Amino acid sequence: MAVLAMGLSGCDLLFDLPEWQWHQKLTVSVMTPEGLKSGSSVTSARIEFPPKWTGVGDAAGMQRGGVSGEAVAVDLGEGRYLFALLQGYTEWTAYTAFFPELEGKAMLKKEMFPYLDQMVASTGQSRDVPRKHYPLLVTFEDINDPASVRRVNPSDLSAAFGAGYLLHSITMWITDEPVTEGRVKSLLPWLHAYYSKRFDGQRFGTIKTNNPFANSLASGAFDTEKSR
Repeated sequence: MAVLAMGLSGCDLLFDLPEWQWHQKLTVSVMTPEGLKSGSSVTSARIEFPPKWTGVGDAAGMQRGGVSGEAVAVDLGEGRYLFALLQGYTEWTAYTAFFPELEGKAMLKKEMFPYLDQMVASTGQSRDVPRKHYPLLVTFEDINDPASVRRVNPSDLSAAFGAGYLLHSITMWITDEPVTEGRVKSLLPWLHAYYSKRFDGQRFGTIKTNNPFANSLASGAFDTEKSR
């Protein structure tokens, strides 16, 4: 998708609103006893830098944006799936994948703009996602029971799935493909009931739960449909 740099209607004499929108494809590959298995999902991402005086954005004008779409699901067979969630997966994931050398480097906003231009123009190119920027990985002991969700350690898939399972790679592509829709909901038909409550059944996050990890998740980590 093309880079967008536009002024707000009626205000373009006062400021420009630098904005970038693109589609990004996250692919998760797992080595299994039966060979390499992969899953992908295309999401829509956006970054913009509102002027500070508008009072909007991160830290009142620094940056705002987001990712919309659905999680990656990798079919490992026998009803078992590895999900790479939208939780921990931000509009900056592609930036860190394409420019790892900029990690931790202090930069002015305008210094980032050429890199964002370059990234969005890199349609068809892929990069490995740095380990520290991996999305949250989970599985379900029983895919029909949201409370059975379990965190998966990317360094130890065998603990969740058994011997012979190893995370091979997580890669990011800039793509013209449409945003993925319906895959996660087809695997988790109960998902619609958990946009307004947590996977342990409680309405809000709380320390008064017997299942803290399930309490930390709701459907929006798997599919942002309700926020689109």
